[in-house]
Order: sequence, then C-alpha cells, then structure tokens
Amino acid sequence: MAERSEAATEQDEVGFEIEHGHDEYAVEELLEQAQSNAQAAIIATAAFLHERGLRGAEWAEAIGRRFAAGWDAPRPWDAGEFLDAMLTNYRALGAKVDSVDLDSQRAEAVTTGFPDPDLCALFGVDVSLVAVFNDAATVIARERDVTWSWRLDGNRTHFLATRREGEGD
Repeated sequence: MAERSEAATEQDEVGFEIEHGHDEYAVEELLEQAQSNAQAAIIATAAFLHERGLRGAEWAEAIGRRFAAGWDAPRPWDAGEFLDAMLTNYRALGAKVDSVDLDSQRAEAVTTGFPDPDLCALFGVDVSLVAVFNDAATVIARERDVTWSWRLDGNRTHFLATRREGEGD
C-alpha cells in the first residue's frame, strides 16, 4: 500500500488543496485576504458580544471614540466630504459602492459587501449584529458637524450624511 503524501492528507482534511508560498501571492490576492480577515474580526467580535449579552451599540460607540482620534483635528466637514471618507473605509473592508451622491449638505450612498452575508453565515452570525459597526462613524461625524445614519435593506446598506442645520457652509 502506498503512503499518502502530507499534501494529500491536508487536501482531504480541508476539502481543497492549500497553496503554500506566502511570498507568491499577488497584491490583489493579499488585499482580498486582508478584507476577509478584517470582516472576520468584526464578525467574530459581534458574535462574542452577542453571546455574552453585551450591547453592540456600546461597542460601536467605543470604536468610534478611538477611531476619531486617528482622524485629523475635529473641524466642520461637508456631508459629501465625510461620506466619501467613510466609503473609502468601507471599501477597505470589501464593500462595493453601488450608488453615491456626495452633495455638500446631504450625501447618500448604497453599498453591498459589508457586512458580507456569506461570511456572516459561515460564522453563524446575523448580519444585523455586525452592521451595528456602522454606528462607529456617528462619533466621528458629530465632531465634524455631520449627522450620520444608515439602514440595512437586504444585502444593501444605505448611508446618509447631512450637515447639521445652522452649521458652517
């Protein structure tokens, strides 16, 4: 009887062949892996909080306070400028921008891909628990005279950023 190779054993255990060679992946492949890993960390955190009965809103508020420290000093922003910056962050997580209007007073966008419904299903986590992460931007927006809101519609997320009434031009 012939011995099975280690690679054949690995293939049987995971259901696909594992490619080795960390230095052989293209930048695009690494970006996709990084996006999946970032989303997986957010999804796993949402699941952890939910399992322990902790509120996702408090988690998002805490993340927002910490993320705000990484942005430039607070100053008034227009709505489109703020939404554009947020869309850059969501794209870094793997979101796709389906539509966008970056008006200075009222900016809107629709995205798909964050939270990734397939990855949420793989982890056994409801998309709505993960989507609470979107509330982190509320703190950042407030410090920039912008009101931030979002809502889920199936696999799409609708974002709205508005200049606070009576605030700068």
